[in-house]
Amino acid sequence: MSNVVDSELSIIVLDDGTNPLYLEKIKGKYPGVEIRLSPFYTEKVNKIKKFLLEGEVIREMEIPTQFWLSNIAENKEDYFLLLEDDIWITEKLHTLEIASLMKLNNMCMLKLFHFDNPRLISGKLVEISPNVNLIRPKFFTNSVFLFKKLVLGNPLKIWSILKRFNVENRHVVNYYTIYNVAGAIFSTKYYSHLWKDFSGTVNENEQLIKALEFYNTEKTASYGVTTKDILSTSFSSSATNMFAEINFNPFIYNDLLNKAWYEGDFNPMSGYPKDILESDIEKILSKNQNNLASVSEWTKWVNRFKSQYQQIGFSIN
Repeated sequence: MSNVVDSELSIIVLDDGTNPLYLEKIKGKYPGVEIRLSPFYTEKVNKIKKFLLEGEVIREMEIPTQFWLSNIAENKEDYFLLLEDDIWITEKLHTLEIASLMKLNNMCMLKLFHFDNPRLISGKLVEISPNVNLIRPKFFTNSVFLFKKLVLGNPLKIWSILKRFNVENRHVVNYYTIYNVAGAIFSTKYYSHLWKDFSGTVNENEQLIKALEFYNTEKTASYGVTTKDILSTSFSSSATNMFAEINFNPFIYNDLLNKAWYEGDFNPMSGYPKDILESDIEKILSKNQNNLASVSEWTKWVNRFKSQYQQIGFSIN
């Protein structure tokens, strides 16, 4: 976190299944980092261990949403930076200055990257500082009812019919202008609203609806984006993403990379500020010769992973 300029910075890791050996190493390297374990931590560690050692299929993984929410609810600050495990900071981030700017403009969310995808910042941009723009969103509809019916829904199978003529429902991506899963600075008030009365099943449509409700009711709230991306994310790895047509298992793959890191044979910062060097990953995979984590299948997996985002406007190098 050397790019974060903040004399009062505290880093909290909410962990949900990382091998305890790796957590101990992280604690040793970064003693100032606080690690909190989810209620499902031990169960998930054991499930992953049994799969790796005995091949026992992992049929279900509980999502610790309440664990996330309770920790955020305990946050005494008005704003917090939320990162996922595959996101890193590439530019200087002056968090205290940013928090002051957000408070001054009653900003509920500041996006720290958007991959040159204009649909993620749909609307008019207004400069409020050399590094931050306000977003004045523009949508297909602001009505929550119509959003559910016409954007998220498929009334009279209209989108199915139009798809035959190469006309797709591309509106939903624009609503991510007022929502991010992570990779942003959030106001605690806004984030708490997103997950209020959570159904128990992770479904981003539910959070998009909550975000639109907040947008309609909190008329003075604003949204922002940094003038340049100051975060990046990996497309060379993922915790669980699997594709039926590709013979590649992320659990095995991640285990190989984690072991190499633990033993000092792998530097995940090798390609910084860009993604991990492909040659480093290929070296580890070639050495281990695992059919479910081969170089060829990993390459297919990466291309498939990237294509999901490229199809909706992401610019990925």
